[in-house]
Amino acid sequence: MSLFKEHGLKITVFVICLILGIGFAKIYQPQNKTYRIYKQALKDYDNKNYSNAYFQFSKIGYSSRLKPYALYRQAMCAKALGDKQSEIVNYQHLFNYYPKNKLSAEAKYQAGQLLLDEDPNLALKYFASVRKSDLDEDYQIASKYYIARITANQVRYLHKKISNKKKQELEQSFRTYLEKVPDGRLAAGVADAWQKFNPKLNSKDMVMVARAYYNAGMNEQAAKALAKSKPEDRWAVEASNTFALHDYPKVKTLIEEGVEKYSDFVESDDYNKAVDDYLKLYDPKDKLKTITQLFAKAKGTKKAYIWYLKCENISSDQDKFACHKDLYLNFPNSTYAEKSLMQVFQYGIKNKNYPKCRELAKDFLNRYPNSKYAPYFMFWSGKIEQGYGSSVYKNYYDDLIAKYPDSYYAYRAFWITRGIYNATIPAKISYKPVEYPYRYPQKGEDLYDLLAVQDYAVVSKVMRDDFIDSWIEHKKGNYLNSVTIAQKAMDELPEKPTKSDLRWRLVYPQNYYIQVKNYAQQYHNNDALIMGIIRTESTFNPEAQSPVGAIGLMQLMPATAHEIGSKHGITFNTSYLLNPELNIKLGNLYYSTIRDMLDGMDVSAVAAYNGGIGSVTSWKSKLKYKDTDEFVEQIPYEETKNYVERVFKSYWNYTRIYQM
Repeated sequence: MSLFKEHGLKITVFVICLILGIGFAKIYQPQNKTYRIYKQALKDYDNKNYSNAYFQFSKIGYSSRLKPYALYRQAMCAKALGDKQSEIVNYQHLFNYYPKNKLSAEAKYQAGQLLLDEDPNLALKYFASVRKSDLDEDYQIASKYYIARITANQVRYLHKKISNKKKQELEQSFRTYLEKVPDGRLAAGVADAWQKFNPKLNSKDMVMVARAYYNAGMNEQAAKALAKSKPEDRWAVEASNTFALHDYPKVKTLIEEGVEKYSDFVESDDYNKAVDDYLKLYDPKDKLKTITQLFAKAKGTKKAYIWYLKCENISSDQDKFACHKDLYLNFPNSTYAEKSLMQVFQYGIKNKNYPKCRELAKDFLNRYPNSKYAPYFMFWSGKIEQGYGSSVYKNYYDDLIAKYPDSYYAYRAFWITRGIYNATIPAKISYKPVEYPYRYPQKGEDLYDLLAVQDYAVVSKVMRDDFIDSWIEHKKGNYLNSVTIAQKAMDELPEKPTKSDLRWRLVYPQNYYIQVKNYAQQYHNNDALIMGIIRTESTFNPEAQSPVGAIGLMQLMPATAHEIGSKHGITFNTSYLLNPELNIKLGNLYYSTIRDMLDGMDVSAVAAYNGGIGSVTSWKSKLKYKDTDEFVEQIPYEETKNYVERVFKSYWNYTRIYQM
């Protein structure tokens, strides 16, 4: 072999090796390097350096489990840069190369949206695929609409022929969207597309179209759509739309005529909104008079809403009770019967009419076994039966504790069944940090890698779980958001988990517990109770400031804080109340002071923390009660009554979840 040929062969081999090496580098990448690149890309993205972030995400190796998520992130970068073509390409790479990935269906949805006008046939294919996926209902409804929109355009512009059955299916897709999400971001577009597909919509459907325009603030378009519907179908939406157009005399006429003649033709939400708008036209001082006059005109079952407003605006407890009783008796199957029966029962408890309450409770629990008011009825049923000496009381308490273990009334029932009549008991609590709320992912799982690089936005998309979202917010230090999300998610669970379940720590986290425990011990307070006060006052937001000027975690008024501080040799600037340490110290001092002034009674002290010590002292001298429950039930200020129950509900859960 000549020297020239040998040299050429070496070059060829070198080039082949170089290509293979580059290809291998594209495919294989050490995990620590992948993590480093991905984290840098996220940092660039968060700093809005989208071009560099796009480049960094592109460097993630194809062998990495993070590659499909990097492709999704590249699409997000392209979107931020306004590069529509690159956004589409990255979505397509994701679902073509990783069809089983959890983001694949969403990528198809996003690509379909971008291709609606450019390539509707391909978009149609993508949306049809999304319809077969397990994506959330919102995506399903929107995909169904897009399919209908594309098909309708093909019928309209390409003269594509479809059967009457298919036409009805398309119309139902438009109708379903406007029924499910009348105020959704696509609603106005749905209304446009539907009218173009069928210019001769019936009266009810035209009202749906008008409602979508009204919700989008397109009042002139809404008025045009309403003009094509029947007066009896449109009056409620027309009234609200006319209110937005400031034609107030017409609003009055529409509503007064509507509630009298056409109540049963409109949706309840539209009816209620129209009534609310009507009340805005009159002086708030005359609200009861206005409601009463409208009530006198109203007919049909929907007048129950006006009746309920009337009851709620009556100042006399006795007259309010009579009003709610009449509402319940006349409209026992209305939406407001449940609330009215609750009001009637509460009045009976306050006035110790236990025989009647006994009957009402049985009726309520039979009618509304899963009502949010059920714990209240179960508890007082137990109290009443206990007062009668019936052993049935324990069944009520046990059922309450089992079904609603985290409720204020479960706390009261639990204490009573154990013969404890103090509001609080000393309990050793152990500190347990917030943790990932489920089994932590194992190495080799995609989620493990996403958590390792801290791509929490994508974790949220992949998991689609409220407790995961709450955990992410907690990791970011957004404690208020975290608790709010977790509380809502826990409330929606049909069956509550055991107290050791990690999700409870998100609902009742021990933020700032070290400081709380330190100062609670120093000033002889119950640490779980102080945690309950902080959670109720600020939801652990150290920078919280109320409209009346209360500051920080324990929402101290500056004047009160300075007064209590000066008595104990603590001087500070008001701005220092935003410091968690100082706020918790002064809050404990203040609580300890008012508790001592109220004979060491925690229920009274908690009520005073919200309603003022003067008010509580006055209540205690005037109210007739024989135990804690009767006192709380009779607190005249609804805000303070609710505050006491919320604080002790939190206290109970901190004791329940974290007790050693």
